[in-house]
Amino acid sequence: MDILDRYIFKSFLKTFLGTLLLLFGLAIIVKIIDSLKMFTDNKHGTWLLVKYYIVVSPSFVTFIVPPALMFAIAFSVAQFNRHFELTVIMTAGRSFKRILRPMFIFSIFLSVAFFLFNEYVAYPASYKAVDISYVLRNRGADARLKKSDKNGDLTLRFANRYYTIGTGIWYENRLTGFHLVEMSSQGTIARIVSADMASVPSESSHLWTLKNVEITLFNEQGAYVGLETFDTQQIELPETLKSFRNFYIETDPDERSIFEAYQLYSNRKELGGSYREFLTEVFWHGGYPLICIFIVFLGGMIGGKLKKASAATSIAASMLFTLFYFFLMYFGTAFGESGTLPPWIAGNLANFVAAGTAGWIHYRMDF
Repeated sequence: MDILDRYIFKSFLKTFLGTLLLLFGLAIIVKIIDSLKMFTDNKHGTWLLVKYYIVVSPSFVTFIVPPALMFAIAFSVAQFNRHFELTVIMTAGRSFKRILRPMFIFSIFLSVAFFLFNEYVAYPASYKAVDISYVLRNRGADARLKKSDKNGDLTLRFANRYYTIGTGIWYENRLTGFHLVEMSSQGTIARIVSADMASVPSESSHLWTLKNVEITLFNEQGAYVGLETFDTQQIELPETLKSFRNFYIETDPDERSIFEAYQLYSNRKELGGSYREFLTEVFWHGGYPLICIFIVFLGGMIGGKLKKASAATSIAASMLFTLFYFFLMYFGTAFGESGTLPPWIAGNLANFVAAGTAGWIHYRMDF
């Protein structure tokens, strides 16, 4: 890195860090104003409230780094353009692509740091912040266990047993809409058990108590034998409540790291059930930090075309790009979850568009 590279990089870095700090402060203020009304009945003291805002603050970085980086590059390059430094540098023989090199190298390191920060700091912190918010709202530390599954029926398999569960009410150790299809060693249906509700005395118990039960029996050849009905019936199963709860998703996407998303994908794929949404999430986590690299060319092009170095124009361009990127990101995720697009495409749809645009700009960049 020569003297000119250091001068360009220093000017850019000051703008980037200043913008990052400004957006971070604004995000905290907005969060405080938006959330204080939820904690009006807080009985746990001021310190826990302060702790909540400290813990939740890393999650802001996930969303403010792209617009801060976009603004810093566009505004810095536009400043050089306004003061005719860009013209002098290019007249001396340095191409516009070469002028962007210090920021491009920085973006590579930033994308790696961005990935590590998101997966090891931001998403775990977001998960912890949600738990603290439950306490602040006097819902108790076990509030997560009192949630019902939001994904509809759970369909899963254990060995030769196939289950469909309507709802898991974990804090009461019971399941609703219980349905079991058990296969024989010959691959034929051995029995079908249906019940309005199934409960166990503890999470580790194998003895299930079923309510309003229908048990359909079959012989070794899979032929229908008969139907038995009971108001209450106890059956012993290899699966415990914990086995079913492993399929319950107690975290939202913004609380899961790539490692947790991959674990959910692996569990669902191995034991049964839908797993597209988690695989799409894995690809999204892996691809999202690459936005830092694409921004260099997009921001550089915008800055090179601005003649008056308008901060307002740079901000507007940064916000528009960020909103469009997140729109494509959520648009792709929705299509990945529905199966319309393969997960690897759905999770990186925004990156494919950004990469294509950045590649075209790099090819055409001659000013």
